[in-house]
Amino acid sequence: MRRMQRISAMISKIPGPPTVPIIGNAHLFFGLDMEGFNNVQLNLIKTYGPTVRVWLGPFLWVNLAEPSHIEAILSSEYGTNKDPTYRFFKVHCDGIFVASGDRWRKLRKMVNPTFHQKLLENFLTTFNDQSDVLVKKLEEQVGQPTFDIGEYTGKCTLDFLCGTLMGVKTEEQIENRCDFAKNLVESVTIIKKRFYTLHYQSDWIFNLTHWSKQLNAFVKPLHDFVRQVIVQRKSIKQSEDPKDGLDHVSLDTKRTIYMDAVLEQFKHLSIDQLTYLTTDLFIAGADTTKVATAYTFALLGANPEIQEKVYQEVVDVVGNGEFTIHKLATLPYLEMVLKEVLRLFTIPAIVRKLERDHNIGDLVLPSGTSVQICFYAVHRDSRFWKHPDKFYPDHFLPEEVAKRPRYCYLPFGYGPRNCPGHAFAMLSMKTMVGSVIRKYKVTSDLDLENAEYNNIFMLELKNGYPVQLTKR
Repeated sequence: MRRMQRISAMISKIPGPPTVPIIGNAHLFFGLDMEGFNNVQLNLIKTYGPTVRVWLGPFLWVNLAEPSHIEAILSSEYGTNKDPTYRFFKVHCDGIFVASGDRWRKLRKMVNPTFHQKLLENFLTTFNDQSDVLVKKLEEQVGQPTFDIGEYTGKCTLDFLCGTLMGVKTEEQIENRCDFAKNLVESVTIIKKRFYTLHYQSDWIFNLTHWSKQLNAFVKPLHDFVRQVIVQRKSIKQSEDPKDGLDHVSLDTKRTIYMDAVLEQFKHLSIDQLTYLTTDLFIAGADTTKVATAYTFALLGANPEIQEKVYQEVVDVVGNGEFTIHKLATLPYLEMVLKEVLRLFTIPAIVRKLERDHNIGDLVLPSGTSVQICFYAVHRDSRFWKHPDKFYPDHFLPEEVAKRPRYCYLPFGYGPRNCPGHAFAMLSMKTMVGSVIRKYKVTSDLDLENAEYNNIFMLELKNGYPVQLTKR
């Protein structure tokens, strides 16, 4: 009670809904699915403002959609710990995605050099080659009825990832061995169901349910695929000349591809342990790019005038040649389109657990607070965006960007725990979208006003990403 009195006094200035004895505000969320949970959060922000407190029993949650408050959390080393609810994702992985404290700091120190500019330049060969494969695969859909282009972008992004960061050529677009994207979506859907169902948060209760068996069935092929990549990379490393091969830079320079860095620094781990350590990078690298590029094609198909601008820019800058670092940097309108896609459909929220009392400007949040950074809310805040719910790339004209606070656009996060692969993601997406748009004209009947979504990692369309193709 003394603890609760102290916390209540500290947050007395933060508005929030009336509480009920014992359970606080938990009754507002009983029986809700993912969409319902998110709608309650958004309604709370609309009702009480961009910073609002919620009590879930004795646990304090503070939802943030105010850029200055978000900056105070994300820029601090004391706001880097993931909330304990992320433990549910450990069925997938036990790497940098779910790690906190010193373990996260060690992993982050290892990961940062694997996205060095020199390595990114070398990765363009894989981006170009695999984008060409995608263009050829899509030819089978020319003149055909509407299809889900997400099934194609998912395979391509997996080949991007394996051919660069993992140092293994997988050819998933051709061989179609693993439906990585589908198994990921199904497994995350179950994990989210567990999070939103109070009694499923108990391990022993959840393990007795049919959901637990289904979850393991979806996760197993993910691990099998990652395990196969690790074994293949170890075999390549044992047989090759260290001076030759794919973009190898000496470990002494701290620049080497991700998988080689893992194998070097975690020699003591078994294959299964390495699998759990690295699966999160497969998830983060493959799923987000798959979704963002699929949205891009569907939205360009629904907005032909924007598509034509992208097409003309790509043809003028790149023509029929290969995409290079320099050419990709001179495609500003394509970058605006991609940024607008990420504004609308990035990860809806993240949750951090404060290590100590933390000053966020006009407020002090108590140690132990779960802070939910509401990307979805701030990305659609009419204070910062002229057309918050529409696809409007001109939001990212230089003069518009200059008007907004920095922390109102957060697709890759900010601060110590930002996404280390943001440059990798933008280069790969530009290459894929540019390669397809210069060969095909895309049409789509996607209607954002009536679309239905699933909150997986990003906000995904329930019924896929509908497009039709014609040759240019």
